[in-house]
Amino acid sequence: KKHCTYINYNEGKMSESPEKKTNPFAALADSGTTFGGKGGFDFSAPVAAFGSAPKAEEEGEDGPAVEEECQAEFKPIVQLSEVETKSGEEDEDVLVELKCKLYRFDNQTDEWKERGVGQVKLLQHKESKKVRCLMRQDKTLKIRANHLVIPGTKLQEHSGNDKAWVFTTADFADGKMSTELFCIRFGSTEKAAEFKKKYEEAVEINAKLLGVDAEEEDDEAEAPAEAEAEEKKTDEAEPAKEAGEA
Repeated sequence: KKHCTYINYNEGKMSESPEKKTNPFAALADSGTTFGGKGGFDFSAPVAAFGSAPKAEEEGEDGPAVEEECQAEFKPIVQLSEVETKSGEEDEDVLVELKCKLYRFDNQTDEWKERGVGQVKLLQHKESKKVRCLMRQDKTLKIRANHLVIPGTKLQEHSGNDKAWVFTTADFADGKMSTELFCIRFGSTEKAAEFKKKYEEAVEINAKLLGVDAEEEDDEAEAPAEAEAEEKKTDEAEPAKEAGEA
């Protein structure tokens, strides 16, 4: 602290007292220059150089203006017309339709091979009343089995599995006739039983239409099925034991 020396004439003694501090804003207060006062600082809205102060943008009665949508239309270069596709089943009634997994026996490799997974149908023609069996693969809809239900055809259990049936028939899935040994497998015994019941009914329907005894066994269709079913009871040749349900 700074000290100053002054003489007290009344007492004739010299004494020291601290220097008084001065207020730096005292002169400013005396002059009348204050914030917001006359001649002082003003923080109100600025006034434009020309004209009055700027006004806020006016909004419509319904609020701010909405942007207009683009109304431009672009026509495709190539016009594609809708084409009606036919499945070949338009003149037939569905007697039964179930999901299954189909196998065929390959004589060259002496083993079962998976034919596909999809819907198997028994279709009856509206005019001729004949019944055929049709199976298409899922997604691709490729035909995996397509044959007329031959009178005398019998479905046999595959190695005692009540979910799978083995039978031999003349099939046209590949566009030409070929004798195939099929194993058709279902996800439950109820579905397998329903298919067998409908298939046997179709055998009787076609037998009456063709004038053939439904109980008479067809040598070309039945004998190979029985022989192959008895021979292929090993684990490697049994599709019914594969993982997953159709």
